[in-house]
Amino acid sequence: MKKNGMILCAMLLGCTLFAMGKGETPTNENVITIGTSASYKPWAYQEKDVVKGFEIDVWNEIAKRNGLKLEMKLGKFSGLVGMLDAGEIDSVAHQMSITPARLEKYLFSSPYAYSYYDFFVKKGSDIKTLDDLKQKRVGCWLGGNGEKTLREINEKYNLNLDIVTYDGAPMEREVLLGRIDAFWQGEVKTLTVVKDENLDLTQLHQRLTYEVNAYPFRKDARGEKLSAMAKQTIDEMRKDGTLKKLSEKWFSIDVTQEAKK
Repeated sequence: MKKNGMILCAMLLGCTLFAMGKGETPTNENVITIGTSASYKPWAYQEKDVVKGFEIDVWNEIAKRNGLKLEMKLGKFSGLVGMLDAGEIDSVAHQMSITPARLEKYLFSSPYAYSYYDFFVKKGSDIKTLDDLKQKRVGCWLGGNGEKTLREINEKYNLNLDIVTYDGAPMEREVLLGRIDAFWQGEVKTLTVVKDENLDLTQLHQRLTYEVNAYPFRKDARGEKLSAMAKQTIDEMRKDGTLKKLSEKWFSIDVTQEAKK
C-alpha cells in the first residue's frame, strides 16, 4: 500500500506539472503578480530596495479594492512581455501603450494614462529641429513602442539616425554625458525627471507620437477575469478622482485624461 501510494503521488505530481505547462507557475486566486523593470522614474522605479511610482500606487489601489495581495516581479523591460506570455506575471506596469498588434494578442484594461513622445537634447545643443537630427545618435527604450515609433520616424523623414537602444540606463544622463546626441522618450516621464533633478535638458517639441497606456493581460480565462476587474476598477478610480490624485502626486499634472491635440 505504501509503495502504491508513492506511485499515485508521483503520478498526480506529474499530471499537475503537465497541466501547468512549460514556464508557467501555479496561480493563487488571491494574488496578482505584476511585472516591472522599476527603472522608469516616476512611473515605476526602485529606491532603497523599495519599488515605488505612479504605476505602483495604481496597482496597490486596484489590489486593495479587490481584496487581492499584490506581488511585484522585477525584470528587464525588454523581457517583461516574455514573462507575461510565459505566465510568470499577470500584467506589465511600465507605461505600456495600446497598439494594433498588441490588441490582437492581449486583452487590455481601460486606459489609465495618455502622453506624447518627444525628442530631448542637452541645453545649448545645435539640434533645434527634426531635420537637425539627421545622422545623429539617438537613444530609445529597447523593445518598446518608443523603439518602434522611432524607427518609423527615422524611415519616414529619412533621418539616417544611429539608433542606440537602452534597457534600464537613464537616457537623461546618457545625453548629458555625450554618449548620445538626443533621446526619444515619453514626454511626461522626461519632463518630471528633468524638473525633479534639475537637468540641463530641453525638448524639441516634435510630438510625433501620442500613446494611450493600459495594462495588458493574456487571452485566457485568468486574463479575461483580471482584465475585466482592472477595467472596472480603473473606471471607478477615474470617476471618483483617485487616478487624477495619484497622477498629480507623481507628475504634478493630470495624465489620466486624453490630451487636447
